[in-house]
Amino acid sequence: MNKNKGVVQISDDVLVAIIQTATMETEGVYSINTSLASEIIGKLGKKTCKGVSIHNENKEMTINISLTVKPNFKMVDIAKNVQDKVKNAIESMTGITVSKININIVSVEAEKENKE
Repeated sequence: MNKNKGVVQISDDVLVAIIQTATMETEGVYSINTSLASEIIGKLGKKTCKGVSIHNENKEMTINISLTVKPNFKMVDIAKNVQDKVKNAIESMTGITVSKININIVSVEAEKENKE
């Protein structure tokens, strides 16, 4: 008896949404940015969307994320926290192994002056 019930496929758009949500929930992240690097990666045929690119091969995933961060936070801490949150979200929701998450910090959002 064949126990195969079919194939489950997860759209790259769903993966990008999970990555974006987990990233934006991380303290110190201001925004996800499109960078020249992610545009080039997109032209090479890998999935890319607003600062997030995904390369998924043999059930292992490499993710690249370009960020603008808030001032007064340690960039290394922000990057590590994004890596942890994204890895946990993708692996727990999809079962796909995340092998690498590369963080590219492209800018720091300038503090806004209070004009009173």
